[in-house]
Amino acid sequence: MAVLESALGEVWDDLPDLIGVDWPVVEMQLLTLLRKLEAEGDASAAAAEIERLFAPYPEAWRRVAVAIEAAQAEDAADMGFETVAAVPKARHVEVPVFYGTVRAPTGSDKPSAFYGTERGPLGLGRVTVSIPDDHRMGELEAPRKWRLEFRQNPDKHVVLLTVTPLDHDEFVAEAGAAAAETDEPEALIFIHGYSNSFENAARRAAQVAYDLDFKGVPMMFSWPSAEKTAGYTIDENNARWSQQYFAEFLDLVRTKLGLSRVHVIAHSMGNRLLAETLPTYATEGADLNQVMFAAPDIDADTFRQLAAAFHGKASRFTLYASSNDVALKASKLVHGESRAGDAGDDLVLVDGIDTVDASSVETALLGHSYFGDERTLLSDLFVLVRSGAGPDDRPSLEARERNGVGYWGFRP
Repeated sequence: MAVLESALGEVWDDLPDLIGVDWPVVEMQLLTLLRKLEAEGDASAAAAEIERLFAPYPEAWRRVAVAIEAAQAEDAADMGFETVAAVPKARHVEVPVFYGTVRAPTGSDKPSAFYGTERGPLGLGRVTVSIPDDHRMGELEAPRKWRLEFRQNPDKHVVLLTVTPLDHDEFVAEAGAAAAETDEPEALIFIHGYSNSFENAARRAAQVAYDLDFKGVPMMFSWPSAEKTAGYTIDENNARWSQQYFAEFLDLVRTKLGLSRVHVIAHSMGNRLLAETLPTYATEGADLNQVMFAAPDIDADTFRQLAAAFHGKASRFTLYASSNDVALKASKLVHGESRAGDAGDDLVLVDGIDTVDASSVETALLGHSYFGDERTLLSDLFVLVRSGAGPDDRPSLEARERNGVGYWGFRP
């Protein structure tokens, strides 16, 4: 494994030119593969997997192979096999996520039950979440009874391990220190949607940051969802009630932590919180860079009205929609109006927002979590967050047009 890492390090700067337009996607896959293979300690297997990844790019693989041979010739006795294999390792990594929440603590010390469904004052803190070494991109691995798995295992599952509340000064100090230790002082805030627990929001925030190989500080904002299908109207009220607290949290992150950029991903009903906050928040502080609306469950006309005031609030706005989203179809029936996350004839096309039709992406969980469950969409998010590239420069997308207005969709 050490020889592979050395060889790849030697040619890494040349790979973008050798691979071309596909490099951002290949880079993400390669980083994910290296994380997975690191714990296995089998460099021969690693080379085989990487060779398959490079198969469409023979010149790039030739350069890697030459570098491998050079590294072996330089020190054939020190290839890292015995050393890596002999060191026992936990088969997971721990991802810290800083949070803001307006859920009331339950009094339980158990991480999964630390915060409940009731409203509370704005609380701050840090969680740690395990990501198994054999994690599949986009998945939230959990125990499966058909596998005879009845308990969470950090080496196999995405698990909320710890919840550590912090006061204001502790949060600023710890999150600021975490940002200062990164190559790029930036944050990625995840806002969960309808029927979501604090635990699952934390797991998803960590999984998305891990899959995007995010180099900054992962964060999340958790509002008091009722955590049940029958609690839809409760969630609507709580999302609206939480707006001022999210604005306070966003202001804290952008002005007190020494960050240069802040990205925000909102899912489902969490987009109401985001879209209704954007028009009114002050622009001082860290640059609000990439703002991503994933499957937004908000009235489409209301979203269009709010979007008129988004100008100048962030570097880029991206909306991911789908005509196959079952939860949004149900919401449309309840409200009698189209949702901003609908595609098809109801696709929202607004000046200043890059609309991406994700209908061709295979969905999961009733078609309402495609933003975090589909490798293609994660690949697009990877390029977007990493480089800030516009949709015309992202390899997963192709330009489309409707009534003279442009939008984008995923390539077949």
